Amino acid sequence: MGDFDGDGKLDIVASNWGLNSPYHATEQHPVRIYYGDLRGRGSVDLFEATFDPELRDWAPLWIRDVLASSLVWIAEKYPSYKAYSEASAESILGERLGRVNRLEANTLSSMVFLNRGDRFEAMELPPEAQFAPAFAVTVADFDGDGFEDVFLSQNFFATEAQVPRLDAGRGLLLRGNGTGKLSSVQGQDSGLLIYGEQRGAAVSDFNEDGRADLVVTQNGAATRLFMNLGAKPGLRVRLQGPPSNPTAVGATVRLRFGDRLGPAREVHAGSGYLSQDSPVLILGTPEPPTGIIVRWAGGKSTQLPILSGAKSVTVTTDE
Repeated sequence: MGDFDGDGKLDIVASNWGLNSPYHATEQHPVRIYYGDLRGRGSVDLFEATFDPELRDWAPLWIRDVLASSLVWIAEKYPSYKAYSEASAESILGERLGRVNRLEANTLSSMVFLNRGDRFEAMELPPEAQFAPAFAVTVADFDGDGFEDVFLSQNFFATEAQVPRLDAGRGLLLRGNGTGKLSSVQGQDSGLLIYGEQRGAAVSDFNEDGRADLVVTQNGAATRLFMNLGAKPGLRVRLQGPPSNPTAVGATVRLRFGDRLGPAREVHAGSGYLSQDSPVLILGTPEPPTGIIVRWAGGKSTQLPILSGAKSVTVTTDE
């Protein structure tokens, strides 16, 4: 969750498989997965299908020998590669079609969903966000300009034998401009060059200099800590909630800059993919803040002034 257009409503970033894989999906031609007991063994089997423009129908995603290695009846039903290549997915399933369920996906893009109050407006993230599967989504103002940014952990190596590992990502920083749009920052500029299978990621001001630092875990490789050196220092905000919720999970915080409000930031108990950001928020201060507004998880609001030159502030609920 993050307020990417600065309107005080929390938007959603959803990571996805991306567009650089054997899977291709559109609203007109979604990818399909059939699942059910295809072997009559009381277990759940999977059968993936994608639209074939030559057949003008959905065809199995994988070649005959790959599927026949687990679904042996396919080799018996289609003894030649030519016969298999001309068959649709549902004709291959035949009478087994009644024993399976079907799900479809009409996009594999990582997306941002802007909160319009009564609906969400979907937008694809930039092309670089689609080069590899994305896992952790971490929201922070990494450059201190007062607009929310995003980090995506990327890559997936445990693919099927006939698919190369999906390793075109090296961790991606997406810079926000306060309008809801996010633009990619090259690794040479951001300093984020992680070539392994990135997974969990979390933000914290590790050295308490008012900048959002980033830690990224990897599958089978070292955890990486990236200290933020170039951002404009922001305001450190710590919330003290009631004994039942001491770190005020569920609260949202906004800074006031005279008559203008900054973006809303949420205190959350998890930040996606086995991760948790620090409950101490680092809020961007492109100009000196004059006040802070906290909306606690129960709905109550607290408004306080901020002293000139303050580098940190603690807000306590009286509940």
